[in-house]
Amino acid sequence: EHVPKTNALHNRMELVISPKLLKVHDHQHNDRRVFLSEEKNDNMIESIICKLNIIYVAPNEIPQAKDRLISNSDYYYDISYSVACSTFANMPAENDGAADSDTTSDISCEEGKPVADLVTYSLLDLYSGCGAMSTGLCLGAELAGIKLETKWAVDMNSYACESLKHNHPSTQVRNEKAEDFLSLLQQWNALCKKYVIHGSNSLGSDLAQASNDDENDENESLPKDVFEVERLVDICYGDPNKTGKNGLWLKVRWKKYDASQDTWEPIDGLSDSYECIKEFVQSEYRDSILPLPVRLYPSLFHLC
Repeated sequence: EHVPKTNALHNRMELVISPKLLKVHDHQHNDRRVFLSEEKNDNMIESIICKLNIIYVAPNEIPQAKDRLISNSDYYYDISYSVACSTFANMPAENDGAADSDTTSDISCEEGKPVADLVTYSLLDLYSGCGAMSTGLCLGAELAGIKLETKWAVDMNSYACESLKHNHPSTQVRNEKAEDFLSLLQQWNALCKKYVIHGSNSLGSDLAQASNDDENDENESLPKDVFEVERLVDICYGDPNKTGKNGLWLKVRWKKYDASQDTWEPIDGLSDSYECIKEFVQSEYRDSILPLPVRLYPSLFHLC
């Protein structure tokens, strides 16, 4: 599709060569097989180096008929691949080629609006595992014309969390117990009310005062057994230090030390680091690292 008033083409569909995406076990993979993708981008016309004949083959086609169909083509495709969700999906048997179809994944059933123009609903996935159920829910929502994304995921299995984070890098993945996470949300809501909602009016003067205090502190030498907080990097509810008592903890980056020396400290023990706590809460609030209760539905969380 030519981009108006430019010397460029708009690719409505990309066909991604499959060996780069898929490790196939137990059978030989056909190098002429590609996967249909709905990724889009713009390319200069000069970037075209050749024309390929790529055909659609139904997934249930018998081998003899399949061989005949692809004998005169460069490549063929029979399933689609979602880059966003890192998943494959069968295509309808009646689909005789996406190039002739007016239906693509970015067209919803809501008055023909593109999914990109719809409101994005955020999903909290508790007991997420590696994210299969929430991924399927997002794909199903897209078919129904709803733009849904897994914003947060929680699971106590570290391997499942690593897998989910690898496949969904934009999701905030937390490796902890669900009950600890729900307790954290209550504490986080209280912190946001204290440092963001009620403390926003005095933010400018507080930061100016903090800057002056920092300059004064740099000129003062600390005793050898006193460590100074540089910034806060994480928050959790539970017992990360195995003290036998649950509570709200903050991970501290100490001044003049790197990330390998970060430690979890109880929030009650950081009473002298008011500005660091405020800066952390306000920054993470803007980035939505944790969900906040919806005003109209304060107890509504979607459990997958």
